[in-house]
Amino acid sequence: MYRISEDLESGLGGYHVSTAHDAAPEDIEIVIGASADNLESGTNVQDGDSGAHDRRSSWLCTSLMSWRSRPNDDASVRDHPETEPANATGGFVIELDKVVQVVRDRDLQALNQYNGVGGLSTLLKTDLERGIDRRDDEILQRRQAFGSNTYPCKKGKTFWSFVWKACQFPLSLVMIIAVVINSILLRIKRKAIHDGLYVETCAISATVLDIILRAFIEYKHSRQSEKASEEKRNVPQDVIRGGRRLSVCTNDIVVGDIVPLKNGCQVPADGVLFVANSLKIDEQEITGSHLIVQKDILKDPFLLSGSKVIEGIGTMLVTSVGTNTEWGKKIETQPEMDEEKPFQLYVKRLAISASWLVIMLASIACIVQLCRYFNGRTKNSDGTPMYIPGNTTLDEAIEFVIKSLSFGMGTIIVAVPVGLFIAVLLNLANTTRKMMTDNALVQTLSACETMGYVTTILCHKTGILTLNKMSVVDVWAGGIRVQHVEDVSHFPSIPTKLIIEGIAQNTNGSVVFETGVTEPEVYGSPTEQAILNWGNKLGMKFDEARSGSPVLHVIPFNPKNKYGGVALQVGTGHHIHWKGSAKVILNSCQWYMDGANNRIAIGGQRREMEGIIGDMSMRGMRCAALAYQSYELGSLPTTDEELCTLPQDLVLLAIIGMKDPCRPGTRDAVELCKYGGIKVCMVTEDEVSTAQAMAMECGILRDTSGEHIRTAAQFCDLTDLEREQISGDILVLAQASPEDSLLFVKALKRKGYVVAATGMGIHDTKTLHVADVSLAMGIGGTAAAKENSDIIILDDSFASIVKVIQWCRYLYTNIQRYVLFRLTVSVSAVAICVVEVVFYNAFPLNAVQLLLLNLIVDIFGALALAYRPSARKLMGKPPVGIRDHLVTKTMWFKIVIQVIYLVLLLALIHSDSILKLDHGQTADTEKVKNTFIFNSLVFCLVFNEFEIRSGDQTLKEILRDNMFIVTITSTIIFQIILIEFLGIFIYAVRLDLKKWLISILVGFLSQVATRFPLEAYQYYRH
Repeated sequence: MYRISEDLESGLGGYHVSTAHDAAPEDIEIVIGASADNLESGTNVQDGDSGAHDRRSSWLCTSLMSWRSRPNDDASVRDHPETEPANATGGFVIELDKVVQVVRDRDLQALNQYNGVGGLSTLLKTDLERGIDRRDDEILQRRQAFGSNTYPCKKGKTFWSFVWKACQFPLSLVMIIAVVINSILLRIKRKAIHDGLYVETCAISATVLDIILRAFIEYKHSRQSEKASEEKRNVPQDVIRGGRRLSVCTNDIVVGDIVPLKNGCQVPADGVLFVANSLKIDEQEITGSHLIVQKDILKDPFLLSGSKVIEGIGTMLVTSVGTNTEWGKKIETQPEMDEEKPFQLYVKRLAISASWLVIMLASIACIVQLCRYFNGRTKNSDGTPMYIPGNTTLDEAIEFVIKSLSFGMGTIIVAVPVGLFIAVLLNLANTTRKMMTDNALVQTLSACETMGYVTTILCHKTGILTLNKMSVVDVWAGGIRVQHVEDVSHFPSIPTKLIIEGIAQNTNGSVVFETGVTEPEVYGSPTEQAILNWGNKLGMKFDEARSGSPVLHVIPFNPKNKYGGVALQVGTGHHIHWKGSAKVILNSCQWYMDGANNRIAIGGQRREMEGIIGDMSMRGMRCAALAYQSYELGSLPTTDEELCTLPQDLVLLAIIGMKDPCRPGTRDAVELCKYGGIKVCMVTEDEVSTAQAMAMECGILRDTSGEHIRTAAQFCDLTDLEREQISGDILVLAQASPEDSLLFVKALKRKGYVVAATGMGIHDTKTLHVADVSLAMGIGGTAAAKENSDIIILDDSFASIVKVIQWCRYLYTNIQRYVLFRLTVSVSAVAICVVEVVFYNAFPLNAVQLLLLNLIVDIFGALALAYRPSARKLMGKPPVGIRDHLVTKTMWFKIVIQVIYLVLLLALIHSDSILKLDHGQTADTEKVKNTFIFNSLVFCLVFNEFEIRSGDQTLKEILRDNMFIVTITSTIIFQIILIEFLGIFIYAVRLDLKKWLISILVGFLSQVATRFPLEAYQYYRH
């Protein structure tokens, strides 16, 4: 005798058939409902047809069946010798260690001692059919008793650890050594330099501020990384609670939950399988084994958290969560990795090279000055030599030596471009924060650079280019075609009863009527939801249709064969309902059913039906078909092989056209990519005509010539060389599997393209690994895809991907700006000092002024150039080559022009007959000159910032940038205070209005000097 139990309330869409024996789980015969996901083209993993029930928080897997073994008698469980006391764990009849050990040790004998999964579920107070109660207090009790499904983040590094790391940075070491030497020199003969205390204070302040600022930014980055890890683990997962399918966060799963699994899912916790159908699991990340494990509820029912479902479907009972799982232990022992950003690697090499040059030039300047001094070439203000052998005292000689060396140390401190790294960190922090507001979570910071180089985006259709919200818009049934499915009156004569039977029974979805609600709630994949909604319009009463015909066997949906089915007992006979790709089903049909339930031979109407399918596909619809076959009692096939083989004499019930609308903003985003020199390639499992129609709607294709479309079969039949040659011309790859996408990415990369690829399921992880930049979807993406991605697109929108490219180009140009600014300052400072010392035998800038310049450049300059609004104009040119230099030839040319301008400025200042600077009888002429040089250099830097910012912005746009205006204003106010009120501390004198105006004019002319009809930045428009 067979006992049929129906799952009416839970919405699991399945039945359990078991024999009425006394044995526990060994006598269970497993049957599972077919998945109709992605009927036209195959599995939903590739196209992300695991869409969202709502925009952000739901992630609905294909609805799975719930099976319940014969209920175990409570008395038999209580009398079992292994049963724990009732108060063992928070009122549960089993201790935490015991239930954890069952799966950890994969102890089948221990599971059988608990009377199998049925007995274990009783100990955990779980109904295998309805799940646990949905009450908050019930969830809290389980969390307190067995722990939560969270993994405690490792304690991040402290701020002081980042300070220590910053001190070990090569350029920071150079500055520290320079400061130490400078301090020693000042302490040897402090009385020789009256401003020695100020020099020492400024040198230490400059070095400490650089180190602290660098450490602070990296510390903030580490905190952002922790938030990214939390977001990555925040994956919605379907569970069964209180007889309802719910979508909860993975972190909210508790011991005792019933979790349905399907192809492409990641197991969210450790558990025991009690429903399985061709379930294959990849446990490589947990066990290290490269073998795919075929799960069996009798021999190997144990599932480990973090493992991936490669094939099949099933349902598990959660037995341990969080740190009690194998995955939790693995996360705890993972080493912490420090990622060095590519921009920093380049800037590091550039800065170290510049530092050695600065040290060499500063040393040459000091040596020349000391040689001049001891040779009597250095003069006093009255024209007498400063050093006269026998007359000059030892203190005077030591004073000059210390002053020269201190000047050299100050030159090194101001010219060593430590601020380059601060600018890179500031820009990265600002850019990633802005990207987060645009629904993009950066996991790998190096991807921010690479994304700016991207030339090709390999994008899945479903869920990214489209909304992943399917609806039935076109139907052929009963010999007639209806394109107004909203009006039920248009279906006067169709085999409604058989269609409803096929829809309700051959599905993994479910329809639930809540009390007081007129419209039912439909669960399942987008494809299942569309078909079930159409069934509701036909008058389907889901629960009644499910209970009307017992399920005898289920043929799971096979993505390769593109069909699935279910065998029913109907009266004294049997029906097998089939659902799948319209072309596949139609090829196996010899009859169709009219409205009077008469079987009519298809015959010459086959071409008409094929034309209808073709027309639906050309309008961008995904086509599915429903068919059935009846059997007399006792004639139903008995073997799995016979049951899973599609017969060739089916009766066609309906051809269904489902539309997934293009996501708003997608077409504009695709056009913007084309404008920016980026090619968008669509990868889909749809038929060629459907793919072409959607590509036209999204703006990827401009015509229907088919020149840029290839099927995966055509592409795979080519050799590697042929694939490489043709890859650049392909814009749409139809009927493609994840393996085909992988071949496409490899071919594009060999051709020289920089590829960004999207991924949703676990089968996409290889493609994500190979792509230059991997993009996972936040809503439709699985945990495995998120783990293997560089950037997570939180809203699954293609428009957000384009925003990521804009921000990454923005990052690139911002770093270019600051590199140009900082190198200009370093080269200019060294040039001024060397020229003054060598040619004019003077110290134009004292050590305090040099150190103040360092503070102005590294802090105010970094803030002024790092924080700026994104420029849409950055998409106006093709992407920069991945091998192009960050510092272009034009940028070097600008630096050279600036240096030449400053050298000429020095010549003009020293030529009083040209500038006619009247210093008066009491003023110190040398101090006035040096103060004027210092003041002019500061204004050159201020106007240089304007010149750098105005490359792609108008003056009006620049003045709207509050951060830039604040930093520039602060720099000018700080300079005025220094010159007019704190001159004693920097060995400067006050300047009159005329000299202030000339200093400003000198700064303004420096901007004009560096403007010429050549582009400094690759992304700027002509």
